[in-house]
Amino acid sequence: MSKEYSEFCTLPCKVLMNKAPPIAQASENLVSLTNSLLDIDYKVVVVYEDGEPIGLVTLKDIMRWLVMAKNKAEVLVKDLISVPLIMVELDAPLQDALNLMEKYDIKHIGVHEGKVLRGLLTKNGVKEMCELYPHYLRQYIVT
Repeated sequence: MSKEYSEFCTLPCKVLMNKAPPIAQASENLVSLTNSLLDIDYKVVVVYEDGEPIGLVTLKDIMRWLVMAKNKAEVLVKDLISVPLIMVELDAPLQDALNLMEKYDIKHIGVHEGKVLRGLLTKNGVKEMCELYPHYLRQYIVT
């Protein structure tokens, strides 16, 4: 992360995570999911199976499969998972999350508390908050 953001890297992930990312069930039909997502702004959907988050599906994944699939009615959400859901603890510093994102070359990471997903942290979201709202973030810095 660039030098201008480094002052925020010790903040806990819970400060910048999206607390209500869109979710889908692995067995859900892709067309149904896409219809339900039309009215919201999203870039990634957390996929659950048997009550556990198992991976992520991005907007790009959905667009690619909708264009390429021969029988769109048969495509299930679990068929689109591009990466498993990598997670970090709720109170872990942002630097830990950013290091994992860099290590695995991913843009989204789950934030959990006791293995229960509590939110989603995005690389672009961190960058945007650090650039646009540094005054807001400084209130969370413990000195």
